[in-house]
Amino acid sequence: MSGTDPSPPGVPLLEASGLDAGYKTGGSGARVVVGNVNFAVGQGDRVAVLGANGSGKTTLLKTCVGLIPALGGVSLLGGHPVGRLHPRQRARMVAWVPQISESAWPFTVRELVAQGRYAARGPFSAYTGEDKDAVNAAIERLELEELADRPFRQLSGGEARRVLIARAVAQDTPLVALDEPAAHLDPGRQMELLELLAELAAEGKAIVVSLHDINAARRFAASVLLIDRSGRAHFGPPEDSLRPERLEDAYDTEFLHGHHEGYGRFVLPLARKRKGAPGSLR
Repeated sequence: MSGTDPSPPGVPLLEASGLDAGYKTGGSGARVVVGNVNFAVGQGDRVAVLGANGSGKTTLLKTCVGLIPALGGVSLLGGHPVGRLHPRQRARMVAWVPQISESAWPFTVRELVAQGRYAARGPFSAYTGEDKDAVNAAIERLELEELADRPFRQLSGGEARRVLIARAVAQDTPLVALDEPAAHLDPGRQMELLELLAELAAEGKAIVVSLHDINAARRFAASVLLIDRSGRAHFGPPEDSLRPERLEDAYDTEFLHGHHEGYGRFVLPLARKRKGAPGSLR
């Protein structure tokens, strides 16, 4: 892949070992949100991060890619501690798609997507024909041609999300980390997004994505990292990480577990465990 620093053979693109993610609270204090996280992501892997609101999905992802410092343990990109990498080195290895992004400047869609090309080289590098082709391909892949010359800050939430994903595609890194990219997307666009991420994984990129939809995560991911209410992270194949008792503990909710011949396994929420009798819909 052009513009990337691939991992040596056999070295995971992303690895967390005993990782504690959280925030400094002033002085020498700290609050661990997710603790002792262990997982590894290699070329072509598809990993979904699940957990209730406030469980620490965003905090964990930001710690893994070096946007906030770890409180303990280590996160490695291509075998290197992420905290020791220069931002441009990180930008050659991982593209980050945030949950919310506001542009203070009137960038057009095309200009914002082009920022993915500047990430590893700096904003003052010459814009090459290869860069232009990569930007055009990303815009076409996310079906943004009609929006390409519009100001980013005038877009709807769903349109803006697709632009940020296009920027990550143009960045052309071996690893893409996305924080709830399906937010603000209608069901059809959500399915298109997951299909696109699966295509990127089939092309060899590693995908780590936080989601709210348990069923979508089960269908998309080869591995799931589930954060429970006590800040523990369970990593493994969906059939292990999404066992009924683990889901109920993570979401404090009872689920109906079913199977459809055409769809496969699925879950439906029944009731909050702390409210009403089992099976109630209050």
